[in-house]
Amino acid sequence: MKISRVGRYVSIAAAAIATLIASPALAAEARPWLCRDKPVFSYDRSMEYQVSARPGRQWQIFFMQYSPDAAHDGFDIVNSRVLSSRGDPAAGNLAAGRYFTVALYRGSGGHWICPGYTHDDPDPKLGEVSNLCYGEDGPPCLVKLQVKPDHHLALPSSPAP
Repeated sequence: MKISRVGRYVSIAAAAIATLIASPALAAEARPWLCRDKPVFSYDRSMEYQVSARPGRQWQIFFMQYSPDAAHDGFDIVNSRVLSSRGDPAAGNLAAGRYFTVALYRGSGGHWICPGYTHDDPDPKLGEVSNLCYGEDGPPCLVKLQVKPDHHLALPSSPAP
């Protein structure tokens, strides 16, 4: 009888320790598909983006595409970037397609938090596909994302007449 009680206490203690060890790992996992505001942009050719965050807080931006078979509530993460807490811009390329984007910031305790403010410029400037900004709970924009057509990829030249 005593041995079974001791075994039960040991298994309960082991489960509690395993839960405590796993908690920080789960806290560090970003889940952008759960964010309510996921601005969308699309373009029929490849794109380039530039994203920057104001210094101070750690941000990460996620580019997702919707797919009914995706593991994350229908969203596949196709690209992501950790943004410098010093405010250095990051750039990259995206294939043609439709993208949902979310910038999350790291809060106290290591948890990733969805921004409370997302602004999508309804009239992007000439030569822009999208111009987005994200803030913690409202303006100002703490993360700025600008997406443009990729002009580095030259179109095939037509044969000379």
